Amino acid sequence: MEMGSAAAAAAAAKRERETEAREADRKKAAAVVRTGKPDISWAMRDWVDELRLKRAVARLNKENPNAQPIVLEKLTAEERVALLQQEKEWTRKMEAVLSVQREADRQAREAERARAPPPPPKDPSKDKWQLDYDFGRKKLEMKLASEAGFSDFSFEENTRIPAMCFTDNPMRDHTRTRCTLQIFTIKVAGLDGGLKLPLDVYGMVAVRDKLDYSRNIIFSRTRDNFQTLTDQDPCLVLTGPSRAVFYSDKVYVEAVLKVKGTTESEDVYLSLFFNQFLCCEKANLCVDVGECILRSCVSSLLYTSKLSTLEFTCGLVASSVEATIGMQIVEGSWPEGLQCKFTACIGSLGHMDVLLLDSGEEKVPVDAADGTVELSRRVVSVESYGQLIIRGMMLRGGGDHGQVRAEAKASFAPLDADRSWGRLDLGVCKLKVTVVWSRILLHHPDGGLPLTGVAVSSGSSS
Repeated sequence: MEMGSAAAAAAAAKRERETEAREADRKKAAAVVRTGKPDISWAMRDWVDELRLKRAVARLNKENPNAQPIVLEKLTAEERVALLQQEKEWTRKMEAVLSVQREADRQAREAERARAPPPPPKDPSKDKWQLDYDFGRKKLEMKLASEAGFSDFSFEENTRIPAMCFTDNPMRDHTRTRCTLQIFTIKVAGLDGGLKLPLDVYGMVAVRDKLDYSRNIIFSRTRDNFQTLTDQDPCLVLTGPSRAVFYSDKVYVEAVLKVKGTTESEDVYLSLFFNQFLCCEKANLCVDVGECILRSCVSSLLYTSKLSTLEFTCGLVASSVEATIGMQIVEGSWPEGLQCKFTACIGSLGHMDVLLLDSGEEKVPVDAADGTVELSRRVVSVESYGQLIIRGMMLRGGGDHGQVRAEAKASFAPLDADRSWGRLDLGVCKLKVTVVWSRILLHHPDGGLPLTGVAVSSGSSS
């Protein structure tokens, strides 16, 4: 009996030791798992603090251009701590200012909605689209009637702010690089009421920004100078904008287009609308010190009214300057029977072209006196930190299927002001390309700013 009890006790002791060993192994393994994923919160804090220091240095150096520049790497530990604390306090103050501004903007929007005119009474002689257009017009006129500097505003008036305003005098207190709207194409994407392509179209398309709220024409044709839209080419031939379009939440797009009939009394509206223009705004998640927080982007918007749907392919150009383009044949001459196609694009949106001129089957429009090429469009928005690329092609046969006989391109680094020159060598003729740079207004020019544009061919370069 005693031997049996001893054996049982020994077995129990063995089981206990094995259990303790397994528990020790489990705790050891758990410890390994816990320590296998290190605590990186300290690393994140260091990274954020380093980013704050970089921003503080960039801000202080920009605010004090005449002082000795601060070099982050040369700061002592005590100076870094003090600068970091200063930057945190500055950030808190800015957040408070922005919070107050956001609340003021909210109250202003509510006040504007309260002042909005009541919906117009039903007029049996006008359809929904005409009533909506009239309502939008009246709402804008009432809004501007209460704002300083717009006492002489006229809805039908074109913008009086020309391109190239600040080429020779940047006026840095009144201008800067800005987010602008670039319209690439306007296409008839749908038809109603039994209409079918081809159609002879005339009328006007314009955009309006908060700099003056006047029409910035991007398409304009009279009844006698209509454009024929076809299945192969349903896009309007754009001629504007006449200056860069500042993008904000106060951009409007307006279309008044008609289809030409056999007689003027048989003309019908193709499109009629006046709407607020809302494009996408993409955040630059990889933003670094000194970079723009918005990313240039492209989107398509549809506007349906009357008997059609128009598709706007457009983009936002971040931190941009205005480029006005001119071309002149300086060697040789354009061969008879050959057509041209000139386009412009910016580096970050290289797949999107702004069509400057497509002669199609027509003769290339060249001034015989001085060789100036008459471009359909000439104003392009360009990122201040980016690149402008201008391409030229000489073709036999118009359109996208023409045979390319020669092509060339010229690249330009944006300037804050002044002019740049380049060349397009197309073999039998060479063209000088002039780009006139200008910053963009900060606000409505109420107060007599010198808004006189300059000639696109001003200056010279070999």
